[in-house]
Amino acid sequence: MRTTPAVPVPDAYPPPVETGGAAARRYHARHGSVLPAIDPAAGSAAPKHHPGTPVLPLPFPPAFPAAPGDEEPTAAVEGLGGLLALLNGVTRVDWTGAAVAAGRPVPSGGGSYPGEVYLATAAGLCHYLPSAHALELLSPADLRADLVRTLDRPPLDHPESILLITSRLDANLARYGPFGHRLQALDTGVLTGQALSLLESAGAAPVAHALFPDEELGRLLGLDPAAERVHAVVTAQAPGAFTPSAPLLRRRTARSGFEPVPMALPVLLSVLEGAAAPIPMDHAAPVDCALYVVAHRVTGLEPGCHRRDGRTGQLIPVTGDATPRGLFPPNGPGELAGFEAACAVLVTGDYESGYPGHGDRWYRRLNLRAGVIGQRIGLAAAAAGLGAGLRCDVDTPAADAVLGTHPHRTTLLAVLLGQERGSGTPSFPLLGAPGPP
Repeated sequence: MRTTPAVPVPDAYPPPVETGGAAARRYHARHGSVLPAIDPAAGSAAPKHHPGTPVLPLPFPPAFPAAPGDEEPTAAVEGLGGLLALLNGVTRVDWTGAAVAAGRPVPSGGGSYPGEVYLATAAGLCHYLPSAHALELLSPADLRADLVRTLDRPPLDHPESILLITSRLDANLARYGPFGHRLQALDTGVLTGQALSLLESAGAAPVAHALFPDEELGRLLGLDPAAERVHAVVTAQAPGAFTPSAPLLRRRTARSGFEPVPMALPVLLSVLEGAAAPIPMDHAAPVDCALYVVAHRVTGLEPGCHRRDGRTGQLIPVTGDATPRGLFPPNGPGELAGFEAACAVLVTGDYESGYPGHGDRWYRRLNLRAGVIGQRIGLAAAAAGLGAGLRCDVDTPAADAVLGTHPHRTTLLAVLLGQERGSGTPSFPLLGAPGPP
């Protein structure tokens, strides 16, 4: 019996066929600009695992990367256990209300954690299991050369390790609907930013790659393209010995809210400077992301909206009648958090500038860049002793009107900053109490 093939949804993302940005525009217009009504009863898809695959337990508390000179490939893989734990592992236990949850070092929209981490070294290809702190050995073959060949701009030197960050496409769709695809790009950007920070601290000269045929790369990983796609590849040389800095251990979402107290302008400027540092990626944005601050309680800075000048690092006034509270839909959690926070930092970008050269995938790549910047803001805030909250429930049209930007530049992500309320949500660190920043 003949069957009629399914007709692709015209505004689906990622689109089944490249359209030069047309599909991405349709998706954003219908699903990507405003957070929809969330189904609180809907859960997130379970993290991925491979039944029947050999499991390689890693030491816990994790062993952080050893000094160069390990001859055994297995020792090299175990030495990366600390990096994997601080990238996507379980690093603390959090108490929220009457519930107890496993805390990870990076935030995720709705706690759905769609990102998966794969590791390729001389010892083979592995998939990381966060809750078990273990590796699933998918292949004992050294696939690094094959993986590097798929990259549009491969590294000059043969990488010692390759991290591949993927997203499970249905991870959060039950809760957020199609808006979840945009959240997945931001989430994998946060993971990419964390990987870059960790590897940079180990002197491993990492580069994040987003230019590659994800279908071909997915085949090398054995992925079902309808269920999981590669979003980013991070190549690095052998990491040296390192002790994770206090911000990497302290960083967490300020779920308790913020004390309504001011923060100092020099502290804010230092956070912005850390967030605006060049990103080691395989491509430059045609029109790079820009940072705006909507100040509420910042000593030395007038309330209102300000644009960060990329050349001088100074904040230039845009309008004086904006507040962080007004960036979020009324009567929602974002409005309350915005009222309490000292300020909001908005990461903005230009979709239209990238479609001619990147096509539909530019939408994902730009949101991935925004996620990298958002994670940098969170780490810089932790270094300054501040709480941070990455939020995607911004009223995008209202925020863009406040910024008064070019019509093609839009708000991608908001980060609220301030002093976390009280001592924060009760939490027990599994990797030891962090020292001073």
